[in-house]
Amino acid sequence: MAFMMRFLLPATSLLACKAFDPSGLGAEVWEDEDCTAENESCSVSLRQLRGEKTWENLAEFSEELDEQEEDSNGSSYGERSFYVYRSKTWDKYEDTNVNMANLAGVLWYLHNEVVGHCPRKFGITRVIRYKITMKPTEELQRSHSNFARLCHFDRGQCTGPESSLNDYKKYGYVPGCDKPNHGVANYPDATWYSFPGECPTRPIGAKSSGCIHNQKGGLCKRGEPWSKTCTWRREYAGQLTLDQITSNHNFEKSCKKGFYEYNIQNDKGQGSNFWHGKRDRNVCGRRIHWVASLFAKHFPLYPRLSPPPMCKWGDRQR
Repeated sequence: MAFMMRFLLPATSLLACKAFDPSGLGAEVWEDEDCTAENESCSVSLRQLRGEKTWENLAEFSEELDEQEEDSNGSSYGERSFYVYRSKTWDKYEDTNVNMANLAGVLWYLHNEVVGHCPRKFGITRVIRYKITMKPTEELQRSHSNFARLCHFDRGQCTGPESSLNDYKKYGYVPGCDKPNHGVANYPDATWYSFPGECPTRPIGAKSSGCIHNQKGGLCKRGEPWSKTCTWRREYAGQLTLDQITSNHNFEKSCKKGFYEYNIQNDKGQGSNFWHGKRDRNVCGRRIHWVASLFAKHFPLYPRLSPPPMCKWGDRQR
């Protein structure tokens, strides 16, 4: 049985329940209609994700995802399109010279860095999705890889490792990847990517015109042909707020009273069941599938794409 199907409850079971709980704990359900600012009980009660009629087609949806999962395992080094995700604040800034992730990877990041804080760390409020189209350079294809090593970006600057900067000289400004430690949060196939833009060696505010001229980056301009300085294209493809993802619409009010949506010591939350079980592979898989279904529901006109090509790199210390 393919990966995605292993983490699904049968569609009939989902429809028989008033709410869908990725943790499988079966705690008390509070419907979203009851959880208004005037209802104090919603601030402290254990909540679950709601089951909705859109889940009637979940079996068909998951089978299509399975087919895409199998398609991604090929060894083709041609042009590929896939979705990546980035957690952000409401601030607007260019998503170039940044790290993004597949869906499992962005949930891995949120679970480890963001949701155990009040307010949520870094002011993260949403997950934005992009359609990435990329083509490895001939130099990278000869190394039998679709990606170089991941470059860790901080404030728009590639801070290392040194091998990733050397890869830009060797292969061109190509996207990089690696897989984080699944022992920290057990999100199957979680993967991070780096997307170099202009002057990736300097931080935001210090990218001189000379640096931009000499380090053109890999983001393609409109109509530009593939080359060592045109290796990836980006298109907006929808976004979800963390409140939409978790159905925890009273987070700020409840967390100020001491009820965190995730407590790392207890591996549980108060006010939301969504983040229970960070090291449980089955629970993490259900979270992945839930968020995938929300994107499909809220953005039905966007096509379903195969997952990114496989990543052969891994940073086990992260």
